[in-house]
Amino acid sequence: MTVKLFKPYVSWRARFYVFRVLLSDIIGEGEWVKKFENEFSKKFSLNNVVAVNSGTSALELAYELAGIENTDEVITHVLTCTATNLPLVRRGAKIIFADIDRDLNINIEDVKKKITDKTKAIVFVHFGGNNRGLQELIELGREHGITIIEDAAQAVGSDFFGQADFACVSLQAIKTLTSGDGGFLICKKKEDYEKAKRLRWFGYDRGEKQRLGDTDLIEAGYKYHMNNILAAIGLGNLRSINKVLKHRKKLQKIYRSYGLFAHSWLAGGFTENYEQTKQMFQDNDIEIGQHHYRNDKYTVFGGKQTLPIMDTLDGKYFFVPYHFAVSEKMAHKIGKLYTSSCPK
Repeated sequence: MTVKLFKPYVSWRARFYVFRVLLSDIIGEGEWVKKFENEFSKKFSLNNVVAVNSGTSALELAYELAGIENTDEVITHVLTCTATNLPLVRRGAKIIFADIDRDLNINIEDVKKKITDKTKAIVFVHFGGNNRGLQELIELGREHGITIIEDAAQAVGSDFFGQADFACVSLQAIKTLTSGDGGFLICKKKEDYEKAKRLRWFGYDRGEKQRLGDTDLIEAGYKYHMNNILAAIGLGNLRSINKVLKHRKKLQKIYRSYGLFAHSWLAGGFTENYEQTKQMFQDNDIEIGQHHYRNDKYTVFGGKQTLPIMDTLDGKYFFVPYHFAVSEKMAHKIGKLYTSSCPK
């Protein structure tokens, strides 16, 4: 049987909690969402956490709250899920792609070179859960008065996330913590948190509307709220997260001993011949993949740019299975295959 690159983790609690929700009268947004928000906040020592229906919705709200408008310049990561940058296209922002570093995170020196008086925000992607560079960008943001937004979609399990002006967590199916789909927006300021709660549900203050029956709308919101079904899955999985993270730490240690990189969500390596390496792993019933691609290859972002390190590493990185179904024995096998096929 092939070891898949990704595999969702769904705890027995998640299954049981969903059953309870389906037997209840409220499957939309309700108490389960509040419980999930509160427990997530406590678990990771975060404030002003707003549950939404996807990590992409969290990004949309963050860009709205940051006041990003037509022609504003936003410096962002070129190697990421397109969900990071597509909302910026819809807002009419001028996307400034920064190069990557050799750990696949954003290149801070390139960011510094690309800051202008039109720079409205900088997006930091925790690529694979790697937080290297975030603190430096936060300090850079303070120095220049620029909003820093974390795409923390892959950061659950990292020891440093949710510290910028806004942070956006994904709970999509294959993430370390999943609710099937869903996400969190984490706001530094209380007023942004309060506004985010309104914007996620058309612009209404949900508590006031439930209490008064109808209230005035003074701003145009979205339908980004989380429902009780998603929250039940997420809460059940959150209550098993220590076990998941402990196993990942074991795999991380093994992978790193063979020269593979491993952060909180992705583990992988580099090769001079990706197709040959992919076939070698496939012959051993192990799926590998590249999963994320440089965004400037897509027409919607305006075409490929010259980014020296990205150009050098393009097509040479790949990711290996790194989830609860990967045993320590299998991790050693993957590590040995890597060292035999991709010698340093």
